[in-house]
Amino acid sequence: MVSEGRFRKDLFFRLNVARLHVPPLRERKEDLPLLIQHFVQYFNLQFDREVERLSDEAMAMLLAYEWPGNIRELKNLLEGIFVELPSEGERYPQLPSLFRRRCEELRATSGDERDRLLWALSITNWNKSKAASKLSWSRMTLYRKMARYNIS
Repeated sequence: MVSEGRFRKDLFFRLNVARLHVPPLRERKEDLPLLIQHFVQYFNLQFDREVERLSDEAMAMLLAYEWPGNIRELKNLLEGIFVELPSEGERYPQLPSLFRRRCEELRATSGDERDRLLWALSITNWNKSKAASKLSWSRMTLYRKMARYNIS
C-alpha cells in the first residue's frame, strides 16, 4: 500500500516497530479453556450474572470447532449466550442450538485426529485413562499423540 501511495510511508515506519505473529485459534486450541474462562468472568461482570462455567458438552464442542473467526468469533458467541440467559441465569449454560447443529455437522464430516483427541480430553475432564478409553487407544498412544500435537 505504501508503494501504491495508499498508505503514508512515515506512518508505516512508525507502526512497524515490532512484529508479532499469533497463530490462528484453530492451531492453538489448548488456549480455549483459559480464553473461555476469561470471557465468562468478563461477561459475568458486564451482565451481572453468576455463570460458573460452560457445560462439559459445550466445552467439547468449542474445542472441536475450527474457529474461522478466531477469538472475535469466540467472544461474540459467548456474549450471545449471556445476552440470551434468563434473568435468574444459569450456572452452566448450553450453546445456542444453531451453533450446536453446525458443530455436529462438522464433527460428522471431520475425522481430524487432533480434534477428536481434544474432544475426548475435554469430556473426561482431562482424565487421560478415560480419554484413551473413549478413543479406543492405549494410554501410551494417547500420550504419544498428545506430544505429536503439542497438547499438554
